Amino acid sequence: MDIYNTLMNDPQLPVFLVLAVIGLLGLVTTLITLLLERQGAQQLQRRLTDLGHQLIEQQEDYNKLEKLQFLGAQRQQRMDQVLQDIYGLIESNSQLLDRIKDQPSPSSTLSSEVPSQSNYEHAIRMAKEGMSGEKIQHVCGLTEGEVSLILDLHQ
Repeated sequence: MDIYNTLMNDPQLPVFLVLAVIGLLGLVTTLITLLLERQGAQQLQRRLTDLGHQLIEQQEDYNKLEKLQFLGAQRQQRMDQVLQDIYGLIESNSQLLDRIKDQPSPSSTLSSEVPSQSNYEHAIRMAKEGMSGEKIQHVCGLTEGEVSLILDLHQ
């Protein structure tokens, strides 16, 4: 008890106690600060992890879009080529139709060019011009044998 009385009567004891309480408060404050800082760091780490996952997903989406864009460009090129081919066919068929329109039809040939000649005379003239046997047969209405004879005699 002697030590207790000595300590209680010591004038530096209140200063010591105040310093001890301040030290304890500082220690508690430091521990709380460290705990909060650690929680903040963990939250930040989780947020960074989430952002990393989102970034990976966005990169995958971007890669998919890039691939779709490439495929779309290829399809567009194929479609352009098909359209060019179609336009070419239309143009050539249009020119062919124009040439066919310009040629006289077999019935108009007979009626306009041979009004006074017989079918045989017309066939002879066509053979001399180098027309094919099938065409002569079709235009003049002759049999295959008649056309063959005319071709043999007049080519």
